[in-house]
Amino acid sequence: MTSSTTTNSEAVQTELDQFIFRNVEEMAFEPSEWEASTLLEVLALPRVTVMRPPVEQLLEIGMRPNDCHANCAAQAANDTEGRSRHVSGWYIYGSDLILHSVVDIGGDWYCLTPQTATLPSRFQFIPDSQIEWRESANGSGMDAYRGGRPLPLALRKYPHVHVQMRNEFMALIAAGVAAVDARDRVDANWAAALLKLEPTREPFLL
Repeated sequence: MTSSTTTNSEAVQTELDQFIFRNVEEMAFEPSEWEASTLLEVLALPRVTVMRPPVEQLLEIGMRPNDCHANCAAQAANDTEGRSRHVSGWYIYGSDLILHSVVDIGGDWYCLTPQTATLPSRFQFIPDSQIEWRESANGSGMDAYRGGRPLPLALRKYPHVHVQMRNEFMALIAAGVAAVDARDRVDANWAAALLKLEPTREPFLL
């Protein structure tokens, strides 16, 4: 008899696979003049230093991995003292700027999204006051806009790199490689090339 029961580990693996596929595709969108000009505009904005609390603390208060915007919106909404401010902007990830949310609590900046890898306790972040949130067309959540235009996951300096990485990833998937292993292989293959383009990178696990 075939069991229909899904174990916790299988559920987590499925969720992780979906996250990997989604990120690979969302980072490989077609380049545009708008992306290039917006990248330069955002890079000229002031930056702040954001602190990462211990993962255990974040999980204990109900923060979810890979859900930064909802985490920060919930913190601001549930802060009875009104000291928490949800701030959207850009996480500096090598040559890319990744759409991200943090909170400003009384002048201190925090990332409330638990990470599955060991990362530095502080990082540079670019607040962007032009980002606004609108209810999605199907009513299932909120979508980010800037200047009336829907925002992609990232602003990329080298879009062609992400397109090639996506193609290599999909080729490995077609060959039967698991999503996690395919991601790790592609990252390893491109690590040296990316380091030559930009000297500082850390894992992208928002």
